[in-house]
Amino acid sequence: MSGKKHEDKPCTEDLCPPTRNVTHPLRYYEFTNEELKALEECDQESFYQRCVPLSTLFATATYAAVKYGVLKRNPHFGAVPKVLTAILLGHIFGRMSYLSSCELKLRELPPNSHLGKVMRNYYQERYPPPPKK
Repeated sequence: MSGKKHEDKPCTEDLCPPTRNVTHPLRYYEFTNEELKALEECDQESFYQRCVPLSTLFATATYAAVKYGVLKRNPHFGAVPKVLTAILLGHIFGRMSYLSSCELKLRELPPNSHLGKVMRNYYQERYPPPPKK
């Protein structure tokens, strides 16, 4: 089979993967003002209530650990790389720790909100109500 590719053969299960629709249900969705407000509140609250305190705590602890010899100082840059890494980790952990609060805020959107409905359905699938006896 010189020069021929498998594309010349008919598509069988062995050669072609199954096709799937990969379009996300919210791909072309335009958010309402209430939804945008809730998303912005989530962003601001997670930053100021979680990211800033955790980043500050992690950076301070890391700097103290370098200063008192618990962590080794970088020969060229000193404590800066470790402190910057601590700040980044504090930011990531802060955002992650606020996800459940933000999810709750989005589930409490009005009944006519598509995003609120999607979040409520997602929550009910993950945490179905206990069966009644």
